[in-house]
Amino acid sequence: MLSDLFFIVNYWATIVSSIIGIFLCLLIIIIIVTHRQCHTITNVLTCNTCVAITLYFIFRIVTSIYGLRQDWQDYNQPACIFRAYCSLTLCTALCYSYSIQAISRLFFAVLYKYKYLLTWRTHCILIAINWLVSVIIPIKPFFHHDGFGYEEESRSCVVTPKIVSISAYVVVLIFVIPLNIVTIVYGVILYRVRQSTRRIAVVKLNTITSTVHNRTLVPNGKRELKIMQNMSAQSTIISCGGILYLILVIWLATQQHPPPELFYLLALNLISIFTAIMMIALFLMNKPVKKIVSDYIFQLCKVKIGTATNRTQTA
Repeated sequence: MLSDLFFIVNYWATIVSSIIGIFLCLLIIIIIVTHRQCHTITNVLTCNTCVAITLYFIFRIVTSIYGLRQDWQDYNQPACIFRAYCSLTLCTALCYSYSIQAISRLFFAVLYKYKYLLTWRTHCILIAINWLVSVIIPIKPFFHHDGFGYEEESRSCVVTPKIVSISAYVVVLIFVIPLNIVTIVYGVILYRVRQSTRRIAVVKLNTITSTVHNRTLVPNGKRELKIMQNMSAQSTIISCGGILYLILVIWLATQQHPPPELFYLLALNLISIFTAIMMIALFLMNKPVKKIVSDYIFQLCKVKIGTATNRTQTA
């Protein structure tokens, strides 16, 4: 059995990374909602990702608190299954939120002639599909005995990686497919941008087609490549978080002897830690949001310096 110190360190690492992630998510959402210049389709999809991440981190904190308790063997089984299902659902929503962001960029960069694909209504439908898929996909483990349940090695309520069919289902449908969608879509965008010979000056964000002197403007290639690079970087970070879980699943499927017990908890923790790192990257890559925060901090520091100067002069 692993020592209590191992669980304490790992669960506190999860709690700290979750708090950081929740803070950044709420900060991004509040700035986008309260600043009109941030009301774009791209930022609405960003908010969708932030909502999924916030809820996921909340459940991870709850799971960590239970994992720190000494009476962890006595958890209520229905509540344990509910927590496992919700965590898997939110993880699915997170991964597929990147897929719909990639599909949105495909609409704007490649399919921009179909104006109905560029509307708010279409993107609201994409968000609804994102959450519908996220609710449906994690249902399958309910149909397997002990598909969801308490895992002693990690002191967590999870979908068990010990049943090969279920763990393979989770890896393929929740991680591999959405990340492959992102890769394929960005490959198409990269190909089309490089093949395009009709690039024109930068147009306003989310304004892909317009007519000026009877000429149709096409998406700005540099901007699309930059957005694609940012989204690819975030998807890569998320992929790194799932590597250990993938190794654990492959180990259980191919090896006769069981993997080290510490793999079970570390596989869960890496997802949370890399998701927090991804949120830091998301914040730094969102220039409008970062600029608003920077301006606010600058103004706040300016006011404090002015107040301190006035007090010095008065004294």
